[in-house]
Amino acid sequence: MVMTFRPLALAVAALFAAAGQPAFASEPVGVASAVNQSAQSQRGGAGMRTIHIGSDFVNREKIETGASGLVQVLLADGSNFVVGPNSSLVIDEFVYSPSAGTGRIVATFGRGVARYVGGRISKQRGGVTINTRQGTIGVRGGMANLVDRDGETVFSFLYGKDLTFTGSNGKTTRVYRPGFSIFANGGQGASQRTPAAVVANVNRILGANRPSGSRPTASQIARFSTFNSALPPKSEAQYPAPVLNSGPTGPDPRDVNHANSVYIRSNTNTYCGYYC
Repeated sequence: MVMTFRPLALAVAALFAAAGQPAFASEPVGVASAVNQSAQSQRGGAGMRTIHIGSDFVNREKIETGASGLVQVLLADGSNFVVGPNSSLVIDEFVYSPSAGTGRIVATFGRGVARYVGGRISKQRGGVTINTRQGTIGVRGGMANLVDRDGETVFSFLYGKDLTFTGSNGKTTRVYRPGFSIFANGGQGASQRTPAAVVANVNRILGANRPSGSRPTASQIARFSTFNSALPPKSEAQYPAPVLNSGPTGPDPRDVNHANSVYIRSNTNTYCGYYC
């Protein structure tokens, strides 16, 4: 067992050691912390390679999974992407200054199912940008599920400050409350409470393809919790489950001043109820 996970320990150590250096095209920006072997990646014009635990990733490297594939990508600021089966993701740009705790993440989610869990960079407004086929997502201080499959595109807010979606029409939809999603169609976004079926489907897809990987030790938990602004990792789970909160069935005028926890705000700064 020690030999099995030694490459991961070395890769993670090298990743954090290099975090203070500028990331050039060939320098690692992330590492595979867990993987199902039906996962591959491609750098530039090179051929596809099988991803193993401890494999590193560089800027603009494309990650592809098969029907039973799943890979968890850990970035140097503590952020991670869980890429589900029949999915694709590219880390277009990763820039990070550990001393300042600032940086920038730009990724492209091509298709399938994925989960983003924010690290230190996600605390910044505009620090995390995820491009999709329908538009651009921003995640601040938190966690989100991304779904683009079977003709449905849903971005679900699980935890944190907010989730934004800017469609091809230039309009931005913002969700502040966990348990709500943005449904994108034709380059436009509409927000609503996350249907239970969507939560169950994502849990089924990611859970059924749970990758192999080592459980973090107590010292690792303490270390990574300082990076992860969304939810400190737990030894019994490799990645957190979605959050679906219950709440009032309609708008309450007493809560208008607490829009960040109860309401959804549009790009016109107009407050609206759950079904706007």
